[in-house]
Amino acid sequence: MRALVGLFACVATLLTGCPHSSGQQDLGSLPSLTSDDPVAEADLRRAREAAEAGRSADAEREFRAFLEAHPADPLVPVARLGLGRVRLAAGDLEGALAQFDQVAESTDPAAREAGRFYQGVALHLAGRHAEALERLRPLAGRTTDPAETVLLLRTLSSAAAATGDTLLALEALDQLVGAEAAGEEAREEARRRLRELTQEAAPDDVARAYAELPRGGAAWPIVAVRAIRLAFDAGDMARVSEMVADLRARDVPMDDELAELAVRAERTERADPRVIGAILPLTGRGREVGQRAMRGLMLAAGNPADGPPDPNAPQLVLRDDAGNPERAAQAVEDLVSEHRAIAIVGPLEGAAARAAAQRAQDLGVPLLALVPDPTVVADRPLVFRLFPAPDEEARALVAAARARGASRFAVLAPEHAYGRAMTEAYARAVTAAGGELVARETYPAGATAFGEAIGRLERARFDALLVPDASRQVLLIAPALAAAGIWSTRAGTPAPRGGRAITLLAPSVAVDARLTASASRYLQGALFAAPFHAPTAAGPGASFADRFRDRFGSAPDTFAAYGYDAFRLVRGAVEAGETTRGGVARWLGRGERAVTVGASGGLGADRGPLQGARLLEVVDDAFSAVSPGES
Repeated sequence: MRALVGLFACVATLLTGCPHSSGQQDLGSLPSLTSDDPVAEADLRRAREAAEAGRSADAEREFRAFLEAHPADPLVPVARLGLGRVRLAAGDLEGALAQFDQVAESTDPAAREAGRFYQGVALHLAGRHAEALERLRPLAGRTTDPAETVLLLRTLSSAAAATGDTLLALEALDQLVGAEAAGEEAREEARRRLRELTQEAAPDDVARAYAELPRGGAAWPIVAVRAIRLAFDAGDMARVSEMVADLRARDVPMDDELAELAVRAERTERADPRVIGAILPLTGRGREVGQRAMRGLMLAAGNPADGPPDPNAPQLVLRDDAGNPERAAQAVEDLVSEHRAIAIVGPLEGAAARAAAQRAQDLGVPLLALVPDPTVVADRPLVFRLFPAPDEEARALVAAARARGASRFAVLAPEHAYGRAMTEAYARAVTAAGGELVARETYPAGATAFGEAIGRLERARFDALLVPDASRQVLLIAPALAAAGIWSTRAGTPAPRGGRAITLLAPSVAVDARLTASASRYLQGALFAAPFHAPTAAGPGASFADRFRDRFGSAPDTFAAYGYDAFRLVRGAVEAGETTRGGVARWLGRGERAVTVGASGGLGADRGPLQGARLLEVVDDAFSAVSPGES
């Protein structure tokens, strides 16, 4: 639209007269047409003088009078061309076309060419862009008047852009910048439009223009900058380096942005096996979780060092995304291009993790996301997920309940996204394990009273009940269930006072020491999924927890443990001899078991955790680890 507005202004300037352009009638003067009638010549001269002086109404009246008085004179095409130009400048496109159409059918070649030229301009302004191009393309390079050259090339560019022919549009503007006779103002406007059109162009059009535009013109360097940026965003660093070398070979000056991209591309292609990046929410609402994960990573990296660092020691480079997806994606770019990280750990939040995962895939760097969302790794072979997804926790809980004899299952879930996701995962797990889901009840998110939902549950017969909510809600729900006669008990133990004995099941979001401290009598035998639980950790997990307490003065949580494991997995690949990002990704994707402090046991072939979660059971007033296969 901006191009059309500018074109109308150009047409008006050209056609309504300009005191400084006495040669503006060059194409339309048609020197091959003459008349033997001096009256006709005088009448036409008056009309043209009025047009050149900008007296449009007088010019139109004089041109029409000429056509009426001299309908068969050889100068009729000149008069029709003049009348059409006046109507075109006034915005009467159909009236102008009516005149140009007749001129375009003239037997005189010069008149015919002039008619087609203005036909094309009018057709484009009328929105008939393909027809305009058909008439104007053969005329490129044939105009001699500067104003008409500007009009032709601007119309060609605008019509081509409107039909999606970006290359032709850029070529026309390129010619306009190179047309010295066009004047500096017109050339500068063409440069501005070149930058604008290049920025708007689709990546495929940019690639074609980069390949086909003449290297010596004004358009190619502008297109090259956009092509380099697109290649960088797509992670094609080899292509970036190739195009930068092409620019340098032709002595094309590079601005600061282009020079920076060149340096970043060169650094991106070469990874430093010592450097592992991490993207965490160190500020914002998730900062407490981010700080805990950071401590796990620091412990794995040996930070702070006890003495002078070994030059070959692993290096941890942290970036704060504050939970923001855009910052997370930019952090990936910084870690890869500035610090040459061989792999990245994080982020911790879903939207940020998805943005970072896509950028990591684009740039060819392995990323170990610390989120439970399986979609993060979908269609991204360089992205891995350590945290268990809802389906994985649900399968572990249902399998343990089935091992204890449960066959009829129920769910009491909050009405929020996580509650719905966990309910569906539980339903799939129950069906897969050969059980039956007999009841689904819900309560409002954040509720403190559950009488109605539990009342409906009382009418169903079930052996195991999933409550997928945070610990503070489970703390309220457990005694409410007991009050209705539904008790979680250990295997083979009857419920108190003749109540019904069930096994309560809960995901990892419910694990909290306050449960066993305040509500253990209602939760006996309850099973909880737990990717990591410091008080019950054994072997490497216990050793990690002790070292963590010694270093930071507090017990590690799941995020600390999984940050530690993620760093150690990447280091395992490097210590096995992998020195490239692709090599690290292939090593991580082999699906081999690894020693981890969390439950994952390494990464599977699906790029998720090999093991979803360990289980805890409430025994007396504490959580107790459930051994694999224990019922």
